[in-house]
Amino acid sequence: MALLTDAKTAQAKSLHFTWVCANGKKADVKPPRRLLANHIKSGSVCRLWPDEYVTYGLAVAEGIETALSLAHGYTPVWSAIDAGNLAELPYLHGIECLLIARDRDPAGEQATRKCADRWVACGATVRLTVQAQNDINDTIQEGSAS
Repeated sequence: MALLTDAKTAQAKSLHFTWVCANGKKADVKPPRRLLANHIKSGSVCRLWPDEYVTYGLAVAEGIETALSLAHGYTPVWSAIDAGNLAELPYLHGIECLLIARDRDPAGEQATRKCADRWVACGATVRLTVQAQNDINDTIQEGSAS
């Protein structure tokens, strides 16, 4: 369970539920994710690190699992919850570098491009993760299974 807050104001907006097994893999349940009924997630993020840790750099991923995997190599990290929210992530004044853990599916690539273009236009440096397929969490899970 994660608190969703407005990306700019940090105002609480909803709760997000993701079912994950003890081994870090996504649970085989339907639906695998859920929001509180009648709550709006648009413009929300899950702040996995509090604002006071976000100074000059921030990493962002679509899903919470991917954001937590990314945190093994970079902090602070937030989750945008999905590709739509990542695509619309507003530039946050004062953050000079944004690291995007992109998903390598069509929606993830498009969201990454849209977010990166917005941040670069505002003067930020944007870096992207590079993995052959899927997302960072899937890559780590595949590597740990070998």
